[in-house]
Amino acid sequence: MSETFFHLTFVITFLVFTAIRAYYHRLAMATRGKVEYREGKLHTGLRLVVGIPFMVVFFAYMIWPGIAGWAVIPLPLWARWIGVIFSILSVPLILWIQRYLGSNFSTTLHVRDAHTLVTQGPYRWVRHPMYSLLFVQLVGMLLVTANGLIGGVPLLAFIVIVVARIKNEETTMIEKFGDEYREYMRRTGRFLPRGILPRLKGMGI
Repeated sequence: MSETFFHLTFVITFLVFTAIRAYYHRLAMATRGKVEYREGKLHTGLRLVVGIPFMVVFFAYMIWPGIAGWAVIPLPLWARWIGVIFSILSVPLILWIQRYLGSNFSTTLHVRDAHTLVTQGPYRWVRHPMYSLLFVQLVGMLLVTANGLIGGVPLLAFIVIVVARIKNEETTMIEKFGDEYREYMRRTGRFLPRGILPRLKGMGI
């Protein structure tokens, strides 16, 4: 399979995925009202200092893949195809998640006056389906690009951010919604539907 095919798959799916998130972010910004940010200054600063230069390289790679040729990973063809599948599936799934998240969507941790607890759609089973999907999308990006810089760095950064943020995020939701959120936590999984992992272990996976 031509390397051009994998590169175009990455570029098209990433741009569509990003455009969908940008569209819903704009809608949320227009209706969010008063906001109280809970994002740490260190985290925000790192996103600017590290994120902006990386995005310059990232978008340059879309036009000229050879700029990151030194970071190519020799992956087997089947792994590249898994990357294609993950990348394509991420597009309808992000639409599904964003539809139910609605005006509560934000790329930063915050609460707002009209903040609502979403428990429908994918949120019926999982508290943080956006994080789960972003993990799948980023794994897909790593596999389809077969590039440690373009695919590996965002995946590693994402894992670090989620690990650092998740406890604060759930504490914030408890402060906002109280027992309603505690009950929601009891019947849902954090990243996968409750009960999935025990079943997988029982299957020897």
